[in-house]
Amino acid sequence: MDKRNFLARIILAFAFFLIVFVSSVSGNVNPPSFPSCLNPQGTVKASYNSGTHGVPGDATSYQGSDTVYSVSDNTLIQCLCTDSGEGIQTNWWKASSLTSQEVESLKTQGWVFIPDGSAWGLENTSYLAKNSKYACRGAGGAGEVLGLAATGNIKLIYTLIFIGLLSMMFGHLLKSRGSK
Repeated sequence: MDKRNFLARIILAFAFFLIVFVSSVSGNVNPPSFPSCLNPQGTVKASYNSGTHGVPGDATSYQGSDTVYSVSDNTLIQCLCTDSGEGIQTNWWKASSLTSQEVESLKTQGWVFIPDGSAWGLENTSYLAKNSKYACRGAGGAGEVLGLAATGNIKLIYTLIFIGLLSMMFGHLLKSRGSK
């Protein structure tokens, strides 16, 4: 009876893991890849050598140069290099093809939802924007990346938790067999 109880626990833990894992992964959407402002690519959509500029999700106004590159039909990068040498790269992604669940999932990963891009000089459609910092060495975006974005390692975390649970159950099984 003890073996059946133990096997039932293993099956229940495995089923729970699958349910949690599948439900968490099903809402995930992978953002497109963006080039770095260290080596910007695409066609120049707008370029300003000086002036006051804004960054989505940040109420601060910045003085410096700003260049926007159209990378694809759905993606753009904005390379802001402030007068103080601080660089801010904004990745812009058209959100019109995403579901509200996907948008909410991306917001938890640091993306900012922009309902109307025309306020930022973009098309009149919704966008997601994500900022990262780099150190400028003059105008145009040369510098070094100071931080990397989170890449969503939830699969690894769930896998390690599952392996830990299985190891504990296996240890319990070995202990119960040894005590007989």
